[in-house]
Amino acid sequence: MDYVSFLQDSIDTSVSMKIFKNREDASFAHIFKSKLVQLKISELTDIYNFDKDRLQKSAVTAYPIHNRPRGNNDISSVKYYQKQIKQKNKVSPIWMIYKNNNYTLLDGAHRIVASYIEDEKYINAYIIFELLM
Repeated sequence: MDYVSFLQDSIDTSVSMKIFKNREDASFAHIFKSKLVQLKISELTDIYNFDKDRLQKSAVTAYPIHNRPRGNNDISSVKYYQKQIKQKNKVSPIWMIYKNNNYTLLDGAHRIVASYIEDEKYINAYIIFELLM
């Protein structure tokens, strides 16, 4: 996927979660009110809608057979990002919003899990900050 695809996914998620009332407002916030930061992987356990139990040492244990929202695509996505990380390729930043003193993940669960498995210390994230809105 490319940057625009991740951006569109994040925009769509933020609208479906009713964080923004429409795609126009969501797009504006994503493009003009976000900031690229590096987050410590170890501090990603307090994300409102991210299951910290997914932080396991393999894709299969992170996404057990009874808990794979996207079926085997969950495993293949994590493994894809693991390969990108191992090959030192650029991995697109995750997307989150910080509102009411909470982080909400909009796009990037598989990238978080892959980064954890590969013992990365940091992950790039675009964060839409409440203070910027």
